[in-house]
Amino acid sequence: MNPLKKAKHRIKVISLFGVSQIVSILSVVLLSLVIVRFKSVELWGEYAEILIWSNLFLLFLSFGNNDYLLKTFSEHPSKVNQKWLNNILVRSFLLIPSGILIFFTPAFLDIEFDVFLLVLLKFLNQSFKSLIVFNRKFKLNIGVELFFLVTLLLTVILKIEVLNLKILIQLIVIALTVKFLTFLYLFIGDFKNTPLNFQFKELKKSLPFFIPLAIGTLRSRVDTYYGALFFNFTLLSKYQMLISFLALSQMASAFFITPYLKNYYRFKNQKIKDIQKKFFFYGWGFAFFATIIISVVLNYLYRFSFSKLQYGLAFLFIVPLFLNILLVNEYYKKNHQIKIAYFTSLILIFQLFAGYFLIKYWNITGALLLKVLGQWAIVVLLWFWIKKTKD
Repeated sequence: MNPLKKAKHRIKVISLFGVSQIVSILSVVLLSLVIVRFKSVELWGEYAEILIWSNLFLLFLSFGNNDYLLKTFSEHPSKVNQKWLNNILVRSFLLIPSGILIFFTPAFLDIEFDVFLLVLLKFLNQSFKSLIVFNRKFKLNIGVELFFLVTLLLTVILKIEVLNLKILIQLIVIALTVKFLTFLYLFIGDFKNTPLNFQFKELKKSLPFFIPLAIGTLRSRVDTYYGALFFNFTLLSKYQMLISFLALSQMASAFFITPYLKNYYRFKNQKIKDIQKKFFFYGWGFAFFATIIISVVLNYLYRFSFSKLQYGLAFLFIVPLFLNILLVNEYYKKNHQIKIAYFTSLILIFQLFAGYFLIKYWNITGALLLKVLGQWAIVVLLWFWIKKTKD
């Protein structure tokens, strides 16, 4: 393959991967739009609370499987199906403590079984991600995600008059079941005659991948956990939609910067420094346009109003996204992943203490301020430490 065709192929793969990631976020965005415009803001706030806490269980159930399995697949390409099957079977035992906790979680009162099914189906569907990424079946994933989205939106629209929290969760469970059965149908042929090698040490092996993932996820979502505790359903609905669009901005920044990462590991320090400066500058322009788009969508489609200060904080959150991705990859290049986990842990401790007061007394403004402080703190710490090692 000549260099031009190789570059086009790489861009195509990256584009398909980016689209497949964005489609899953869009399903939440479009579902929320239908509910907010045609039912009520409060109902979306009720579901947002369930979404926040159920995703915490899903984080535990994932147990770092995606990154661990991708590494394992690369090392043992002839045992991909066996490794995947063993991993999901072992992780299934985590459903026992998760299920017990779900039935004793106050936020899930009277809908415990529905929430358990929601978490179970998300757990099963999420497990296919490593196979999709490793085998680059992004078109397949996009097709399945769109099928899931259409199924979900149609069922919700048909039931919009009688829709409440319990019915909404049940409809999502139905759509997730259809999604899982579709994945199962498409992949099951690959697992014929696949031997089982059931080993509980899979959890131990994936622990080094789970701990940084858990710490990083908690750091990035601590604002939503406090929001679920202190906000009423209307405020939670508004805030959840704002951070959904901030998540899309994060995905977009990763999408734009990914083509540079393959050669990034080969560059010398000065070249890396120049690229980081350039993308830090680009981040201001990207944040400006992203904030305008977010404000227009939230104001005119959702009819949510936010203050200039709140949009300003959203802007400041987006600015360092490019630089953050580049710094993290530089740490990976130098095998300093443990440092990222260490810095993230320090910031998480700060956010846990500061977040309680900021969000309790300043509501959405306090939550956004906490998010901005956490984002800039990790970038500054990563930048200063890597600069110190170079000097």
